[in-house]
Amino acid sequence: MALDYDSIGKRIKRYRMDKKMSQEDLGEIIHATPVYLSYIENGSRSPSLELLVMIANALDVSADDLLTDNLKHSSSPVGTEIHDLLLDCNNDEKAILTKTVKFLKATLVEYGV
Repeated sequence: MALDYDSIGKRIKRYRMDKKMSQEDLGEIIHATPVYLSYIENGSRSPSLELLVMIANALDVSADDLLTDNLKHSSSPVGTEIHDLLLDCNNDEKAILTKTVKFLKATLVEYGV
């Protein structure tokens, strides 16, 4: 199975932007040039396993978070559909969705569903 480096790169970019980090900032942490990071983020270069782990650590995410749609079995307790949905949200949207899910869960518990 070939890895989908395009989706991995998009996730790296999204997590980097969520952290309000530039490619230069991330590059300094992982000892890579901003140009090379750009290649990774647009899927034209594939990072080594070592670099992928360094990126995950620098962004304070798990490798699963970066590889989620490439894994048959993930340690993530949330399905990839919900995970991908949340990844595509800004902070306000994430907060609203989180409150909504908590409310729905409480309602299900209340009615014994």
